Amino acid sequence: MADIIAARNLFKSFGEVVRTEILHDITVSFARGALTAIIGPSGSGKTTLLNILSLLESPTSGRLTIDGRDFSTVDVNAASAFRNENIGFIFQFHYLLPEFTVLENVLLPYWIGRGRPPAAMADKARALMKEIDILPIQDKYLNQISGGEQQRVAIARALVNEPKIVFADEPTGNLDRETGFAALEVMSRMVRELGTTLIMVTHDREIALRADRILELVDGRICKSFTVKEKGKDGARELLEDRSCEID
Repeated sequence: MADIIAARNLFKSFGEVVRTEILHDITVSFARGALTAIIGPSGSGKTTLLNILSLLESPTSGRLTIDGRDFSTVDVNAASAFRNENIGFIFQFHYLLPEFTVLENVLLPYWIGRGRPPAAMADKARALMKEIDILPIQDKYLNQISGGEQQRVAIARALVNEPKIVFADEPTGNLDRETGFAALEVMSRMVRELGTTLIMVTHDREIALRADRILELVDGRICKSFTVKEKGKDGARELLEDRSCEID
């Protein structure tokens, strides 16, 4: 399976007088069409790595290639254009717009990138919403739907343009366990049907076990990297419960 993202020797630090290093020499790649879970303790650099991979931040140094394009030095306009065309985002908080209906929120990425959606695009959005069981609420506003429904709206919004890559930062963090697993199932099924790559930060190790591959970050370095298929569910769970870490 070909890689869609390749990062080599990424470093990220903040501050000039007192420098704080967040990421240290990260070299990692992500296969096209796979679901990768990134885990690690608070402050380990998970969200910073996700922000760099999704072109929301620039690395201090290192090389980053996405879908064959070099983004080692991020030009704001080029990065923005690439994100609009190729990347979807799902966050712990949905960032939906309360003044818009559910359908209008789902269509928002199309509005931003291309202007008023044609009827065919609206039909496509409704088909996607039907798949994840939110079509009956298409004309409702956020204060009229549940938190689980809001998160599914955010998932539909991230997928409506059929992005090549979806980045999710704690997408189930505000959901109860049952709703969280249901939301992950929707994401997994939909991105696999579209051939999309899903890269997800999560603190929930049971959620992580549903990924194809798991990366663990500790102190800004990759501590573990393995596929669940290779280790098996029991072996993968054992690795996650083992808090020891060997960093090259």
